[in-house]
Amino acid sequence: MKTNKFEATMDKFSGWIEKYIAPPLVAMGNQRHFAAIRAALIRTIPLIIIGSLPLILTSLPVESWANAMAPFADKLNVLYTMTMNFMTLYLAISLGAELSRMYEELDTTIVSIVTVAGYVITVAPVNLEKGTLEVAGFSAKGMFTLFIVAIVVVEFMHFAYKHNIIIKLPKSVPEGISQSFASLLPMAILLVFFWLLRVVLKFDLNSVLNAIVSPLLAVTDTWYAAFICALLLQLLWFVGIHGGSFTVWGVMYPFLLTNIADNAAAVAAGEEMAHILTEPFIYSWTMIGGTGMTLSLIVLWLRSRSSHLREVARLSLIPGIFCVNEPVMFGVPIVLNPLMFVPFVFLTSLLGTMYGYVLTVLGWVSPAYVQIPWTTPPLLQPYLSTGGDWRNVVAQAILIVLMVIIWYPFAKLYEKRCIIEEQETLKQKES
Repeated sequence: MKTNKFEATMDKFSGWIEKYIAPPLVAMGNQRHFAAIRAALIRTIPLIIIGSLPLILTSLPVESWANAMAPFADKLNVLYTMTMNFMTLYLAISLGAELSRMYEELDTTIVSIVTVAGYVITVAPVNLEKGTLEVAGFSAKGMFTLFIVAIVVVEFMHFAYKHNIIIKLPKSVPEGISQSFASLLPMAILLVFFWLLRVVLKFDLNSVLNAIVSPLLAVTDTWYAAFICALLLQLLWFVGIHGGSFTVWGVMYPFLLTNIADNAAAVAAGEEMAHILTEPFIYSWTMIGGTGMTLSLIVLWLRSRSSHLREVARLSLIPGIFCVNEPVMFGVPIVLNPLMFVPFVFLTSLLGTMYGYVLTVLGWVSPAYVQIPWTTPPLLQPYLSTGGDWRNVVAQAILIVLMVIIWYPFAKLYEKRCIIEEQETLKQKES
């Protein structure tokens, strides 16, 4: 079937994105340290979700429930504190392991141990006079310090092994013992270095980095950060690249985690939440049924007159409810489909992001403070992530209906095209 001028233009634009926009983002996402940080952060998600559960139990906006839970609030908040407020300490274990996998000679466990030790010395040196340990740096506030410490640890240990700054034992010695002694010198050098920096020179790396990162945190919580994030997400997905790996779970992820940790801490302290842009915000307003709000599109095609679209919709429905939309993205396909470019990139997830952001700024819906799995179904997402705010559920339901309306003309246009193609294919088979 011949393509019209509009489709030809969209094809050229898609090619431009694939040639100029996608490669640098993919290269950044595949950079080994960046990839290790992303993988380490993802491994901590279950811990963050579990740590958020006490906040759901103690903060539901139902007076009778709140009164019933009041006697247990302090004990439940211990679980919250020992998970969410220590999240970067646990992340140190994960990040040390992920970074160590870059180099074959490094032992995963040992690198994790050195990373944790170096991080603790850097952010929370013990006060021997008082017998106390300042734990504020173990929360999300110490995350960027951990990134620096972990990279220094793994790169120096790699350098030490490569240049034989290690204690070598005979090959007959068991590997576990051999690895322990091999790590002794680089471990000593690293821990003394962090001790000199923090205790002797009194250089507080965490405070310095927080002073640098604080303006970035403010910027990443703005409407234009949300806009750019959603736009890049859609553009990359349109050319078949998993945009979330380079935006939501890439560059933005440390900031999103920090934001929701701050919100959770504010709720636990009975204070106002300061942040809008969090990971659950993306789930509730940007990815309803997946990027491009494709669950609405699936619903429209469930009874399509096109056998192809109808079959794809039926196969995609259950995954779509759990926010997995690869079947419809590649089965239709929406990827690199000129007819789908405008609604997919500009009129769905991007519009939904701005819709959710404006409603939150106006105070018509609540910010998220509970971490939820990305596979949480629509309507349940906004309810759980906000501790049970019904306004968010209503607002998302309205958005879903709006997405059906927006997708409708494009769905019908593409359906008509598919029906013609199917009829032509049938005629060719009969002839």
